[in-house]
Amino acid sequence: MVTLNLILIWLSFYLFYLTSKKAQIARSLPIEKWMHNHAPIAKVIGTVLLFLSLSVSISLWGVGSGSLFFFIILMTLGSLVTIISPLRVLNYVSISAISILSFVLEIILP
Repeated sequence: MVTLNLILIWLSFYLFYLTSKKAQIARSLPIEKWMHNHAPIAKVIGTVLLFLSLSVSISLWGVGSGSLFFFIILMTLGSLVTIISPLRVLNYVSISAISILSFVLEIILP
């Protein structure tokens, strides 16, 4: 469940990143270009995902700890997105592999 929450936070912040006019969308997937061109829809989807991940955090750890976890992870992943995305260091294959490995380890090691 933590991995799902991290993916939701990353995806929501990445949607907000794609709506920026300064974002470099030169070599990307068609869905990224579409989200960049349709910024209001991407912002609504990003907001819904942020509130969903906040509610998941609160349901897992309570109001205080869940909110703190959410905002710390939001700041961390937001910094990583703004630093690493323009460099094109990570692609969707590596992010998917890291997410699957994290999910498997979360299930195996409770």
